[in-house]
Formats: sequence, C-alpha cells, structure tokens
Amino acid sequence: MTDADRTHRSPPEGRSYFFLSYAHSAPLEGEEPGDPDQYVRRFFHDLVRAVKAQAPPPRSGPPAGFSDLAIPVGADWKKSLSDALGAAEVFVPLYSPGYFAKSRPGREWTCFHERLVEAGLEDPAQRFAPVLWTPLWEQEAPPRFREALAVGASEPEYARSGLRGLLKIAAYRKSYRAVVLQVAERIVTLAGESRLEPSAVPDIDTVESRFQPGAHLAVFQVSVAAPTARTAPTGRDPSRYGDSSTQWRPFPGQEAPLAEYAKQIAERLDFRVELIGIGGNGEPASGEPGMTLPDPWLIPRKPGLVLIDPWFIASDEGLRALRSIVRDLPRWVVPLLVISPPTDRATDELVRRVRDIMRPAGILPTESSHPASRSVNSLEDFVSAVPMLVAEAERQYLRRTRVGVPVPLRPPVARLRLGDAAPPDTHTSAPRPTGEEPDA
Repeated sequence: MTDADRTHRSPPEGRSYFFLSYAHSAPLEGEEPGDPDQYVRRFFHDLVRAVKAQAPPPRSGPPAGFSDLAIPVGADWKKSLSDALGAAEVFVPLYSPGYFAKSRPGREWTCFHERLVEAGLEDPAQRFAPVLWTPLWEQEAPPRFREALAVGASEPEYARSGLRGLLKIAAYRKSYRAVVLQVAERIVTLAGESRLEPSAVPDIDTVESRFQPGAHLAVFQVSVAAPTARTAPTGRDPSRYGDSSTQWRPFPGQEAPLAEYAKQIAERLDFRVELIGIGGNGEPASGEPGMTLPDPWLIPRKPGLVLIDPWFIASDEGLRALRSIVRDLPRWVVPLLVISPPTDRATDELVRRVRDIMRPAGILPTESSHPASRSVNSLEDFVSAVPMLVAEAERQYLRRTRVGVPVPLRPPVARLRLGDAAPPDTHTSAPRPTGEEPDA
C-alpha cells in the first residue's frame, strides 16, 4: 500500500479495543421511523460495558470500542470510520447473510487486514474476533467461522439462532449475556497479547470487499438543487455554499456537505453513489474537474434523491431549472426539501412556492407519510429521513421498471459462495418481498 492509497498521511491518535463491523439494514416498507439496527446498537453498548469491566487498570486506558452508530451526526463520517479502523486493536464482525452479500462490511475488513499486514503481524487473522449474529443457512463457512461458533459454545441456542436471536428472546437473555462476556474476554485477551500501534488505513472507497471482489453495485444518484457560493442570493451566508451545489452545508456544525452525508447513508445500504450538482443555470455540475456528466434527468433508470434548497428558486434560472426537473422526475427519484436556518418570511414564501411546483406533478408524499419525507429542517431529521427515502426510491424503481430489463441490485444471498469471487454478471436479484425482515 502506497502513501497515496492511504486515507490519511498520519496515523489516528489513540487506541481502542475493538471496531464493530456489521451489515446495515434498510428500513422496511410501512415501518414507523426508528432504528432498523437497534439490536446492533444494544449489543454494542452491552459489549462496551463488558470490555470496560474486563479491561485491566488503569480504567482511563484505551476507549472500549467503536461503532459507526456512535458517530456524532455532524461529524465527518468517513474520517471517523477511517480513524477508528486505524486505532482499533481487534476487529469484531457480526456474521449474517447480509454481511457477506454487501460490499461495505467486506471493505471494512480489507482496510483493517491491510493495516495489520503493513504493521508486520505474522498472523493478521488472529486480530479478528467474529460473532455469529444470525444463522448463515446455506452459505459456506466464512473465514474464522469456528472462532465465531466457539465464542458461544457454552450456549447451544447460539449456534442455532445467532446472538441477535438470543438478544431478542427474553428466555435466552442469560445466554446472551454469557456470550457477550465471552466476546469481551476474547477482545481484551487479544489486545493484551501485543500492542498494535495506531496507523493509517487505505481509503475505504478504493479497496475491494474481502467477500465480493469486483462486485457490481447498484447506482444511486444524489442530486443537489442549490445555489453555489458564486450564485448565493443576497442575505444568505455564502460560506454555506461551495464551488458546486454538492458542497452545500445548510446546517450549523456540519463537518461535511449535506450530499456527502446522503452518499454515506446510501453506501451503507450497498449502493455506489453518484453526486450531481444542479447549478444555478440548471445545468449538471459535478464539482469534479475535467468530468463531463450527461443530463441526469435524461437517465431515469437510476433510483435517486434530489435535495432541494428553497433558495434555489430565488433566481429565474433556478426557478426554470426546478420546474424542468419536476416535470421529468421519475417516481423512483425522491425529492427532499431542506429548510435551513434562519427562516424568515422570504424563506417561508420560497418553501411554499417549491411545494406548489411539486404538488401538481404528484411527487409530494401523502399526508400519511412520515413528515420528514416532505421536508427537514435539521441535520438530525435529515439523517433520520434519508435511509427511508433511499429504500423507498429503490422500491419504486423495482416496481416500475420493465420486467426483463437487467437491474443491478444485490447478489442472491442464499447462493453466495464465500470461497469464490463473484462472477462479473452476478449482480441481480429479486426484490425482497414486502414486509420481509432484513437479513443483516
């Protein structure tokens, strides 16, 4: 790995005991707003407490662990993830069918493994402490599967139902706590055998998944209809805008542009994301020097999300552009109106006008929809709404595209052979039936 391949030129500060890696779950259709990964969150907090209890003095030593569920909303998520991968002593993957079918977990694995190789560890695999999260059914045994089973060998139901099953069923709560304790002891033991110094990891966007090398990911398009720093209306803070619309930062305390947060969320759900900035004159502007992009509204085959700043229509050019966008917007491209502070009469009037433009086109959600799917006015609401909107865009895409047209979606989970590289054309699957529980 060269310096150019690393996310950071200097290693992250500090150390932590473990990095928790898992497959993110997409919200189910009709599901109330909430946390689709609530059981992962509960396990993470329980494991942190158990590691702290097992760790030798001083208690002010390394942080117990990291999960991306604990990243502050306004932080730079990618940097936080890379720093954590570069600081952890042990990698804890939660084995499930979704873990091996999705690209993101395998790329986290690759980043950590390459760091161990660069550090000169003779047996990097020893720093992986896997946990059987849900049954793997027909899949071949993944790396270190014996270790994943051994950590819960004292509890027979663990091998049948996985740790999530023990957590969800009250009758097995004692067994769940026993396995959590065993995982914590394993982490502390591995970390105590030899010190692993913090070091930089490869850029997660450039590495291949350990389990899905060369995988073809579905494309999700995040478009931003917002002014730029050059076209920002009088009275609006130009520092919230950038050279491209994709650099819009509407909320205080953002460490990354709003489009980057949407990109990270969609990538967690196993999409390859394209960012498109719609400039003040309505023309696509990628923000990437030398890149020429086609008009995104002429390529309706991609599910997507359009982030709309009401101040985009303060100019005649922006008004015409939004009307053109709305006129040609397919059902699988979901608009989201983002209202940033401060709000005043001028902002309220622009919000009303944007909604008036969208309503005749029939693209506003129904009144029974989650309010955040119509508009958001905080970064917290945005982060909560986007996973639901990404899932909805994919569902609409699957329902409305013609039968027989190849759609690049998830590889079939039950047929995945973990010992082999996925063939180049293995990139389609039937949509998950409505209401079926995610496999992650």
